[in-house]
Amino acid sequence: MKRMTFQKTITWCFASLIILFSSCTKNFEKYNTDPYNPIEDNLTNSEVLGILFPTLISTMHFAQENRSQMNDQMVGGQYGGYFTTTNNWSGTNYGTLNPSLDWVETPFKDIMVDFNSNYVKIKRVTQSTGYIYAWANIIRVAAMLRVVDTYGPIPYTQIGELTTDNVPFDDVKTIYYKMFEELNSSITALNNFNTESKNSTTHPMATYDVVYNGDFSKWIKFANSLKMRMAMRISAVDAEFAKTNFLEAVASGAIETNADNAYIPTQDNPYYKASVSWGDLAINATLSAYMNGYADPRRAKYMTTINRGVRMGIANINKTNYSSASYSKPAFTASSPLLVFNASETAFLKAEAALLGWIAGGDTQARTFYESGITLSMSQNAVTIGTYLTSTANPAQYTDPSLSRANISVPNPISVSWTNFGTTTNTKREKIITQKWLANYPYGYEAWSDYRRTGFPQIFPALDNLSSTSFIGSVSNTYGRLVRRLPYPQSQYRSNSTNVMAAVSLLGGDDAASTDLWWAKKN
Repeated sequence: MKRMTFQKTITWCFASLIILFSSCTKNFEKYNTDPYNPIEDNLTNSEVLGILFPTLISTMHFAQENRSQMNDQMVGGQYGGYFTTTNNWSGTNYGTLNPSLDWVETPFKDIMVDFNSNYVKIKRVTQSTGYIYAWANIIRVAAMLRVVDTYGPIPYTQIGELTTDNVPFDDVKTIYYKMFEELNSSITALNNFNTESKNSTTHPMATYDVVYNGDFSKWIKFANSLKMRMAMRISAVDAEFAKTNFLEAVASGAIETNADNAYIPTQDNPYYKASVSWGDLAINATLSAYMNGYADPRRAKYMTTINRGVRMGIANINKTNYSSASYSKPAFTASSPLLVFNASETAFLKAEAALLGWIAGGDTQARTFYESGITLSMSQNAVTIGTYLTSTANPAQYTDPSLSRANISVPNPISVSWTNFGTTTNTKREKIITQKWLANYPYGYEAWSDYRRTGFPQIFPALDNLSSTSFIGSVSNTYGRLVRRLPYPQSQYRSNSTNVMAAVSLLGGDDAASTDLWWAKKN
């Protein structure tokens, strides 16, 4: 795998963009998408900057096969309990908790470089104002949330502000506060733009927007939904600030119906390619155990019909032993879209907020939102809900027909029914998070974050924990713990050592996979 430092790549991409858009007008027509080849002076900002947005959008959930595998599948999807990687990769694997030194570079490099190389151009051209900049900042928060929740402190507030390549890292709390500020400003800017252009029948950025076709009213809902997601993330460490922002988002209007769900379309779905074409990906045993025990109507939408996942973390795994004849693969097609945010998550966030007392109604209202979240997910997946809401069944035991030591059961099982098996607040929170986890498939980064924040669902530990032999440091391979973060890339230590060492001091622990992030301080 070729190694390229974040700073050098940013510099190269930014320099290329400057050359691209400042070339003499006789060459400009080679680089724009207008069929009549106008010169740059005749183009609006939406036309000049629009071509940058597909790359920005892609960083919210990668459709490109290699980026998907190295980010959404290996890391978020696996540590979030959705998938298991079945390729041996010479004995290094995220699943066995001993990833390659090069691999921990990719979530940092792929998202940071792909996004910021374009974002800096937008920031400069728009002079940090207007609807285009506001739209870019909403996408920025969605993408960078993935990075900060993976590593902890990252360069954020001073991206595009400094002339040096060595950008300082911000602590997690500062980044979250800045993200809320950017979302609030963006919501205001897009509301103003919508008011000013209310008589227009066209959306100026529709050509470049594969998610909402330029409909900024839906991007406003998406921004409010992100505020709710982030507020709940920090609810245990900054409760009042979180509550204020959560309720502001609810009042402003979030994603409430499946018609407003955020997806990125594909023609070559990376999960399909990794599982069917490469044989590198299978359903996680945890997911199959829960869905089988619950007789979940979404099973056929999520996994192939054998309904048996693969235990994460099998040392020296041989993918030929885990074919679709005996183990489930993700049930995607080549054109399945990629989820970024759905209405069911909004309902589950409200359910948890009701438990916290942020929303009036307490347990009764929490149950209403909980059951609404499940119903929305069933509708989203076009399945019949049946008696699912009243089911008292527990997750099934997982049995591996070829590796008995992989057999395992959920240690403290819970059912779907709100009134069954326990009345404590923690049990109800586990029900909410577990059903949210099922509804958010396959968006693993959010599942992994919820797991680190709450310890739910009860994801099966790695079968073989090889972390003690790995540079990531020994990981507590137990329920509720597992991998807490990824260590910083070695390229950062080489090229930005002063700032990355300062970032480590902000962690409150070693630069290791066992160190909790600010919002995930869990025993």
